[in-house]
Amino acid sequence: MPALGWLRARLALGKFKIVELWLGFFVGVSLLGGDALRDGRVLAILGAILVTGIAVIAATCSLDDITGVRDGVDQANHSNGARWGVAKPILTGDLAERSAFSFVRVLGAVGAAAYAVALALAWPLPAWLLVTMTAMMVIALNYSYGLKLSYHGAGELVIFIGGAGTVFVPYALATRSISAAVIVSAILVGAWHAQVVVFSNTNDRAGDRATQRMTIAARTSPRGNKIYIASLFAIVWATTAVALATHVLSPWTIAALAPVWGLQLYQLWSGLGRDQWLRARLAGFRVLRVGILALTLVNFLAPS
Repeated sequence: MPALGWLRARLALGKFKIVELWLGFFVGVSLLGGDALRDGRVLAILGAILVTGIAVIAATCSLDDITGVRDGVDQANHSNGARWGVAKPILTGDLAERSAFSFVRVLGAVGAAAYAVALALAWPLPAWLLVTMTAMMVIALNYSYGLKLSYHGAGELVIFIGGAGTVFVPYALATRSISAAVIVSAILVGAWHAQVVVFSNTNDRAGDRATQRMTIAARTSPRGNKIYIASLFAIVWATTAVALATHVLSPWTIAALAPVWGLQLYQLWSGLGRDQWLRARLAGFRVLRVGILALTLVNFLAPS
């Protein structure tokens, strides 16, 4: 395989095109404040944990593809290839499973080395933080491989934890602490991630059910699934309202997140109103881009 094709197949396997998967990192960084970002040690910690996070996410996506082809899930759901950001090089024959596993091992080595550097630079760390960060990564890697959590209705929860971790981990690792603003911001980013997946899973419910990948969409009735999706949005909006009312989030967040709420209404209308699940999924990525930019700017320019 020519060098460019070799690289392209592995970038597609790791879903590197979907930068939204790790952009929440910048929300966590913005919560640190300007003084922290002038500290060389903090910058080194942040760089190391960013590499760790990207490696873990790429390994998770790669293992998802390996399992998907093995179990027939990708054959059932991705044969037409019409999904933004998603290419399936194993399914299309551009990459052998053995080569995919080799790539996962490389990602594992890179991620482990970067994590060791981040821990060494940030040491000493409280036990709760070390356990929480490590558990988040292990849970992510078991999304479709190992424990196969997404096969047992926990896919949205895993994605939520992963998205929240992109905000939580850089802040907590740099400061050895946590705050209410970090928790709320992590919840928002994690929820935006999960809200992409609920629409993907709804689109794939028939194929998932046929291949025993029993997501919530595959388990519930169409009406029950729509109630579930609407409830996820309502809970996050209520959380945001409480955080604003208690001044955990800056009042400027209302103006910053207004476009996000508009996009989410469009997302719900596309999915729940018109059953256009992949359009709603795509709108979810726009929510992530706009929302992460909004939170980052508010934290830098008008902190709570």
